[in-house]
Amino acid sequence: MALGVLGGTDMEWEKLPRRPGEGEGEAAGPWPGCGRLRPSSYRALRSAVSTLARIDDFYCEKIGAGFFSEVFKVRHRQSGQIMVLKMNKLTSNRGNMLREVQLMNRLSHPNILRFMGVCVHQGQLHALTEYINGGNLEQLLDSPVPLSWSMRVKLALDIARGLRYLHSKGIFHRDLTSKNCLVRCEANGYTAVVGDFGLAEKIPTYSEGSEKEPLAVVGSPYWMAPEVLRGEIYNEKADVFAYGIILCETIARIPADPDYLPRTEDFGLDVTTFRTMVGIDCPAAFLQLAFHCCSMQPTSRPSFLEITQCLEGILQHQMDAEGSRATLFSVGENVPASGTAATLSGVAGRAASRTEQSPLHELGTQHLQPDQHLSRMNFCFCKNHLHFSFAAPREEATVTEKGPSDSSEKPRSWLRAWSMLT
Repeated sequence: MALGVLGGTDMEWEKLPRRPGEGEGEAAGPWPGCGRLRPSSYRALRSAVSTLARIDDFYCEKIGAGFFSEVFKVRHRQSGQIMVLKMNKLTSNRGNMLREVQLMNRLSHPNILRFMGVCVHQGQLHALTEYINGGNLEQLLDSPVPLSWSMRVKLALDIARGLRYLHSKGIFHRDLTSKNCLVRCEANGYTAVVGDFGLAEKIPTYSEGSEKEPLAVVGSPYWMAPEVLRGEIYNEKADVFAYGIILCETIARIPADPDYLPRTEDFGLDVTTFRTMVGIDCPAAFLQLAFHCCSMQPTSRPSFLEITQCLEGILQHQMDAEGSRATLFSVGENVPASGTAATLSGVAGRAASRTEQSPLHELGTQHLQPDQHLSRMNFCFCKNHLHFSFAAPREEATVTEKGPSDSSEKPRSWLRAWSMLT
């Protein structure tokens, strides 16, 4: 499969270095390990790096890390400007970083993380983005900060608007999670901003009768759509399923970890069980929208145009029901201070200590890369403790279930359901 990179003013997609596992050999390029770039891609790169900096230009404070990169809050030594530096950790991810830089340079929307420039360090490009002061949505939901239903719907609407814009550009995210939805704290409330476009891809178009080749299986397992996990053909509706999981997190204020958010054996949402976890004050239309987004059939899921229209109506109705107010904060709530990010980071430790008890914690924090075949990982869940193992390609991994007080291991065939990367 030919992968693309955004280049030119009309967002055309061009061939870029193959991701590992998608072709044999690599051509020599402008830096070691990078495939050859077409001339138009060079032009796009020059455009993308109009703001070029060195690591020595900044004071750096590490604020997070992911599978592919480390994240630093940086302050420019001369201008004092605060930004975020996303430093690539993996040599094999250089192509993805270039794609992300070129994509973000061509996006402009209030609910899309703003690209600020590029930092060059040790022969690699690292993205500079705006600094969002409130951490991410997962941290906010796990914090003691009160969130009215109006605010929850408003945050959901922000994310939907960002994804609607992204899809309108012919791109889908492929790694939409509550971790990648950042929260800006402002005097009049919260605003959600979608970030992390390292796995974004052109929305595929399949002509009738032509051979359909599925895209690589990538993303964060808890949010991945059933068709993605099964290695089937998928498109932008996979983002909608991930969004549905985020809605469930927002409604019940629970993690996406299946130890907390009930899931079915075929990778769907356990609607019946989830209903019992939701308070009676939850707007019915908001809950139903979450279920609609988590439909097993991709064609049954709404578009983000439909989602935004629905949420706009829900938000207006909810604000009327809650009474008129100057802001979206509930009566008695305090406007978050600019230091909320640090507060939420501390509160996030509570979530970390809790998820350490989860048998899925290790797998749930992993990203699936295009070169990581599903046969190498068994991802599954149940209410009892699980034992899981990684197997080499073409070997069969063993997944067994062991009860809390039962020393005998009992194989569960359906537990292999999460491990279809072939």
